[in-house]
Amino acid sequence: MNIFLDESGSFVNADVPESWNTIAAYMSPERDRRHLKKILKGLKRSVGVLPKTEIKLKHLEEEKYFHFLKQISQLNGILFAIATDAGRNQPSDVKGHQRTQAEKIKEHTDKMQYQAAREGLEALSGQVAALAPQLYVQLHCQINLILEVIRSGTLYFVQRYPQSLGSFRWRIDQKNATRSEYESIFVSITPALLQSASLRDPMSMLIGGDYSAFSRFDYTEEDRPTYLEDTYGIEVDEDGPTLNIGMLMRENHEFVDSEKNDGVQVADLLASGLRRCFRQGFNDNESAAKLLGNLMVQSCRGRPPVQFLGFSKSENFVGDKVADLSRLMQRNSRAMLVNK
Repeated sequence: MNIFLDESGSFVNADVPESWNTIAAYMSPERDRRHLKKILKGLKRSVGVLPKTEIKLKHLEEEKYFHFLKQISQLNGILFAIATDAGRNQPSDVKGHQRTQAEKIKEHTDKMQYQAAREGLEALSGQVAALAPQLYVQLHCQINLILEVIRSGTLYFVQRYPQSLGSFRWRIDQKNATRSEYESIFVSITPALLQSASLRDPMSMLIGGDYSAFSRFDYTEEDRPTYLEDTYGIEVDEDGPTLNIGMLMRENHEFVDSEKNDGVQVADLLASGLRRCFRQGFNDNESAAKLLGNLMVQSCRGRPPVQFLGFSKSENFVGDKVADLSRLMQRNSRAMLVNK
């Protein structure tokens, strides 16, 4: 299974609402690789972009972009996305959230046996606290997005192509050298936070589903995730979930140059399209919402297919126009369960 991630927007605080930023994850079975490459190559040819040159939404007329969305909707891949409105995220609230998360990382250091481990957590906590606010917002969104990919994506594909779940290849857009600290923090903290979240809210499993390929990511009885208790002081229920998220995330995980990766270019086009749609930047935003919705999956918990995250408790995360577009996406999204 290939998972391609990219974002659109800087996540920097804005002065006015409707300043949307998005992160998209395109989850695509290996069987689609050649077809996806062919569609992207054809799109580039249609606008005079060289095959090895990265294509951006700004290169495309609306009609050509919509045609591209229709083409990839015929494939088996699905889109997950997180959106946040930088105009509604008050700087003080973002900073408070960041400070709280940094403190949580080290709150159990007194329970840890080894000094080196305690010092490691202190250092990681300091790195998170020192992140620029926009990078912290992006980190929080990205972690929530990956959790949704693992939970909902697995449930979707175990009913359709269960053997594709035996391997996960994560390809994330690498911006530039100045982002290396962000990427280091992301790699260090994400598996532990995702594992902790899976303990609090276990992943839904389909009764009778074929999890034979996916089961290679299960802990054995001998190597259950005791590190959460040993390192973070998080108690682990012996009868709880057995998914080794660290293995699932780290086994095949790379930050890549999007210019050299077709899948990440697709994720960029999808993230950019969502952002433009929420900012009402298309001539026909409703058609854009429907076409993007065709790539999404109905949430089994009744949530919109795009997750909206905010940091300010005093305001709604979403205005009326974006809420309407989100409902259009939801009505046009794919069913989670296969009717037999």
